[in-house]
Amino acid sequence: MNDLRSPAGAQLDLVWIETRIEQWLRFGYPETSVRIDRHRRRVSFAAGDVFALMRWLASDTGAVTVSIDIVRAMPPDEPCAVLPWITGAADRLLRQTGDAPVRTVLDTITRIERQGLDPRAVCPDYWRDLDERLRTSRPVPPYDRARHEAWLWRRAAS
Repeated sequence: MNDLRSPAGAQLDLVWIETRIEQWLRFGYPETSVRIDRHRRRVSFAAGDVFALMRWLASDTGAVTVSIDIVRAMPPDEPCAVLPWITGAADRLLRQTGDAPVRTVLDTITRIERQGLDPRAVCPDYWRDLDERLRTSRPVPPYDRARHEAWLWRRAAS
């Protein structure tokens, strides 16, 4: 993880320390996965891959923080945000923290999957729209097959 602009796209460490720090992928298929030690696994994603990272953190005082990030790995020459927990190039499509917003995102992902759609293939603009709507307490639009077909058509035409 020494090259900040790795051609692999994005790399991150998933940490699991029971009842303290628990990080896992809600969806996404890493290109590589290497176990570092009994608490950490390093995963990498090719440019263009989309994944959702769940993070659960507990403090000594008992406070718990839960968050979800939906991220797209980017080619090294594309402009993108610097995300502190990712090495390489990545575009954050959605970031929500707190029980209610995270639950809404998880429910949305489940509804997408129940339609037989892969959340990795969802239009990136939908994830951004969902993120903004949750931040501004506006209704969440459903992602349905018609919207997905329109996205595929638009992507093929460009």
